[in-house]
Amino acid sequence: MDGITDCGAFLQQAKVEVLNLRALETRRDQVELECRQAKKVLEAEKKSAEEEIRRTVKTRREEVAAGYDKELGQLREQQRSARNRRAEAKGEGVRRRIAGENAHLQGQNREIEDQIRILFKKYYVPSLCRSRYYFALYMPHRIGEYLTLALSAAVLFLAVPGLIYLLIPPKGVFWMLLVYAACIVVFGAVFVLLGGYIREDNITALSKGRELRDQIHANEKKIRANARAIRRDKNEDAYDLGQYDDEIGKLQQQIDELTERKKAALEEFDRASKILISDEIAEAHKARIAELTGSCDRQSGELDSLEAAIREKNLLLADRYTPYLGKDFLNAERLEALQEILRQGTAASLTEAIQEYRRTHA
Repeated sequence: MDGITDCGAFLQQAKVEVLNLRALETRRDQVELECRQAKKVLEAEKKSAEEEIRRTVKTRREEVAAGYDKELGQLREQQRSARNRRAEAKGEGVRRRIAGENAHLQGQNREIEDQIRILFKKYYVPSLCRSRYYFALYMPHRIGEYLTLALSAAVLFLAVPGLIYLLIPPKGVFWMLLVYAACIVVFGAVFVLLGGYIREDNITALSKGRELRDQIHANEKKIRANARAIRRDKNEDAYDLGQYDDEIGKLQQQIDELTERKKAALEEFDRASKILISDEIAEAHKARIAELTGSCDRQSGELDSLEAAIREKNLLLADRYTPYLGKDFLNAERLEALQEILRQGTAASLTEAIQEYRRTHA
């Protein structure tokens, strides 16, 4: 204990240093908390500025594009309308061309129909025999007529009996067979008696009518072939569509020019306007960010100072007081207890005071 002349003053000074260290640590903890909070506020402010820049730039860019898109939409709608009118004009031209180029065949068919009518009237053939359906049933020549005959037979001898069977109350195999047999007899008799007798009695006129009907079919086949060829013809000079092509071309040119202007406007926005908007928003947040940054810097500086002071204080305690008191007694409560032991006179030195404390607090 060389060098310590006043143990009470030594303990009092040690307590002051310990309390000062505690105060420094308390202040450090407070400043650390304030610094973390300040940094969070600063980061939130920076993020807010960045989000406002991103949102504003996106909105302004979309507004620029929307203005051009509106005009482009109107031009494209006009172009669609012009194309529709062109298609209608071409369709009407095609129909007129088909009608014109097939007029002689249509005339021939009307003349042949008149010949059939006169022929059947001369030989007193019933008018129902002039129909295509009659010739398909009783004098078929072509695949289509045979198909018509087969379909008619299926309807009369299968579908109609089946429907009748479903509608009548009695059910069973007997009734089913009875219905089918009755339909076959009735429809077969009508088919044979009505068509057969007429055919046999007027075979000469019907045979001539068959030949004339085949001529009509041949002409109709030519008409359909001509119509297909006209519709497939790529040459549109005959339809006078130049005015529509000019209108569509002018609208396409306007669309192309406006598309280029839109592209240039967006490039200019990205090059200059975007930067100006970003700078304006950043400037609006600049003062607040600078204030928060300064506060964080000051708190960081204070925190560094406190950390340095705490290190110095710990070194002071380690150099001056730990050798005499030990680390366990470098707290205010135990130092006060040692002071009280010295005041009571139960110990004459620090060593005796420490021993007394340990004895009484064992």
